[in-house]
Amino acid sequence: MMDSIKKAFHAKCEADNKGTKYISVVTNPEIWEKVKPVYDILFTKAYKIETVFVEDPGGTCEGREHHTQDASPELPITQSLVSDFLRQLPSKGTVSPMLSAIVPDIFYHGFSTRSGGLSVFSSLSSLNLNFNPKRRDPRVVVQENRYRLSAAGGFDVKRLFVAKAEHGSRVWVVGKDPPDAYDAIVTNSPGVTIAAPGADCIPMLFADPVNQVVGAAHSGWRGTLAGVAAETLRAMAANFGTVPSDVLVVLGPSIGPCCFEVGEDVAEKFSTVQPACVVREEGKEKPTIDLRKVSRLLLEQAGVRPENIDDGTLGTEPTVTLCTACEPGQRFFSYRRDGAEFGTQVGFIGIKGAE
Repeated sequence: MMDSIKKAFHAKCEADNKGTKYISVVTNPEIWEKVKPVYDILFTKAYKIETVFVEDPGGTCEGREHHTQDASPELPITQSLVSDFLRQLPSKGTVSPMLSAIVPDIFYHGFSTRSGGLSVFSSLSSLNLNFNPKRRDPRVVVQENRYRLSAAGGFDVKRLFVAKAEHGSRVWVVGKDPPDAYDAIVTNSPGVTIAAPGADCIPMLFADPVNQVVGAAHSGWRGTLAGVAAETLRAMAANFGTVPSDVLVVLGPSIGPCCFEVGEDVAEKFSTVQPACVVREEGKEKPTIDLRKVSRLLLEQAGVRPENIDDGTLGTEPTVTLCTACEPGQRFFSYRRDGAEFGTQVGFIGIKGAE
């Protein structure tokens, strides 16, 4: 049983290392019927799997990447068995969440990098934390990556909630019925971890030490203009009594003004909010946007004190507000740099203590 899972996962790793989506499985109909569930679990719609039925599965298949399934598993293959197999595998690197100096110790928080997971494909390697059926990482690998982040971050992965981003401003209050999609989450429940995804968009964390409330928001350019930061603060205030001037906000790794080129239509939208956030440099055809600067402005307008916003300008070290697209070590996933097969990091936060 584990041998069948091992062979299928090895085939996935080989395909991902070589950048191919085409896989031939050499087997016979009886064995394929029993091992097919593992392929359904480990391979997303991004792959094209061809079965080649032969009397001797130990033979070869000419013309494409292939592997053999030549032994039937003794027991049915389930997702839990695949999860058990993945749990035994070594990580690619170390999970080391980045921390902000302004978040008080009554909270736990962090921003993941791309190191320390199981994802193999170059632009997903290795700690991809978001599932998309159009990309190569299956849900079971993303779940294992999230488990490894939780082990390093000191939280219960079973109580982790990641925003289902739609590039808008909807906020989910944990405990209420969630919308189909939302870019921000707030809670006052100890031990519940909330997270905002990002791969150039800003993962924004909110901490209210007075009322012990936390928030996490995914803020891309559309969400920024839609007011997701202010909506997060409003949800914290309306549901838990938060006063914005008490709130500490951290802007995590995200695309900087060095790299965020936009068209004139987008630049005009930002110019109406804050002209200084539109950067025009001689020799560059397109303007760039300083999402962090406009985010600071909107947070301050919503009542957050300037000294309570960690956006890389406070002088605290080490900074967590690094550019995802051009950071020299390529420690982060970036849609702009990596294209459609990009991976996702998260910013996470929770309140210490058990309910």
